[in-house]
Amino acid sequence: MHSIFKYFILFWCFVLCQASYKEQYRVPHAFAQNWESYVFNDKEYLIQNLPVTWENAKILCRGHHNGNLAALDTREKSEFLAEALSESQLDVESVWVGARRDSSDDPEGYRWSQGVELRRTAADILSSEKDEYAAKHYPFWLNRTHVPVPVGGADCVALERVQHDKPVFLDLPCLIERPFVCERDARIEVAVQEVRTVRCRTGLYHVYDGRLNWHQAAAYCVMNKMTLANIGTMRCLRKLGLTMLKSRPSIESAWVGAKGSLGHWTWIDSGLSIFQATTYTDVQPDMWPPMRDRSTVKQSGCLQLDRHTTRTPVFLEGRCERKMQFICYQGVAGMRRSEAIPSDDNYYYILVRQQYYWQHAYENCLKMNGTLASIDSHDILIQLLLVMGENKDEPVEHIWISGRLNVTKDVNSELVTYAWHNPINKKKIPNPKSDGESTYGLYMPPWLDEEFTMDNPCLNLDRQDHLNGLVYGMSCDTPQYSICMIEKSTSKPTSMENLVEASDTT
Repeated sequence: MHSIFKYFILFWCFVLCQASYKEQYRVPHAFAQNWESYVFNDKEYLIQNLPVTWENAKILCRGHHNGNLAALDTREKSEFLAEALSESQLDVESVWVGARRDSSDDPEGYRWSQGVELRRTAADILSSEKDEYAAKHYPFWLNRTHVPVPVGGADCVALERVQHDKPVFLDLPCLIERPFVCERDARIEVAVQEVRTVRCRTGLYHVYDGRLNWHQAAAYCVMNKMTLANIGTMRCLRKLGLTMLKSRPSIESAWVGAKGSLGHWTWIDSGLSIFQATTYTDVQPDMWPPMRDRSTVKQSGCLQLDRHTTRTPVFLEGRCERKMQFICYQGVAGMRRSEAIPSDDNYYYILVRQQYYWQHAYENCLKMNGTLASIDSHDILIQLLLVMGENKDEPVEHIWISGRLNVTKDVNSELVTYAWHNPINKKKIPNPKSDGESTYGLYMPPWLDEEFTMDNPCLNLDRQDHLNGLVYGMSCDTPQYSICMIEKSTSKPTSMENLVEASDTT
């Protein structure tokens, strides 16, 4: 009996040892509603379904998760993460990882956080998502060769999947918001308590007790929809100093939202130098900022607000690893930074994040002095796909576009013919099934190969693999988003910003 049991154990050891290394992360190591973590090669990789900018993802990984944005510097790591994403219960498409470049002119190109190169040459471009994934080559980048470069550049790196679980890298504008992946060794919980709130200028400064390092403090602010404090006036500085004095116990030093690297000290929320006086600074420019010693400013570190006795507080450079109290800033509700509206030479493209039936979407665009989007060229198709996939908020997979299906029947032959038309310009929309109609020289949208029926008579654009589009008919009473095209005039409409805010209402 003992011998049989021994062989049984050996058999199962053999089976488990032969299992794919991927099996270790098919089931999450830990999970919650908005995150899952997986273990691979003694590292924990945490997928956080919280769309933020690349810089905020870096802050959250460093401060909130006690790690770094994932460095996928080997094929094995990339394939592991793509497989984990494909098995995840989270609805995640692309995720920030820890590589970026300073700009398109950066001679060093893309780098992982530890300085390792992430190569990107013509040979690294995946020629087609439909091609067989070449196992002998790494890394792969998604093809954006013919895609317009965004005004702010596409300098930060995300991981995307093709063929369900094959990893490719994708260069995106750093300011759009995406989920992200951190890697870490351990997680540390720290108790934090708000002790005072100070109203100054256009918002609220929240003073917190709970000793965190600078990165953890910055992450705590971001997680609570704030930012580590940017202080731009002596008035606010003095009010905060007095609040720190009257706190119990009194606070002598607190982290604020600036960091130094190679002698350049900048506010993390604006990217501006701390030595650059703004229009609301209430002292002479040469007196701002009040540093402890302006003649010997350190080259690197993190900025703290330092208060002693009754003297006016000063800014003081410190090691970012030090643990101390911190101050977050919360702007007044309703104040938003103006963002560039997607456009080309002819149109503004407005993503309407309100689910309408096709007819309601069509009429809504007319009320906005525009029209429901029409795909008349490859350039317009790319613009629509960019608006859907590279907007500040969550990517959009399906939108209504302008197109209705007509059916005609020949009385003699009883032949039934289907044709798509654009109700905006009353023209036919070319399709592969056009009967007896020459489409030579006309732009043909990327149609789904299916039979046209009056059950699905309204036209829909489906975003496939980030920048591949697919057009097909849908039932007109399907609620979904839409894009309005507003023709440009000689000057930008004065109500355009309000128009965008109204179109984003859900």
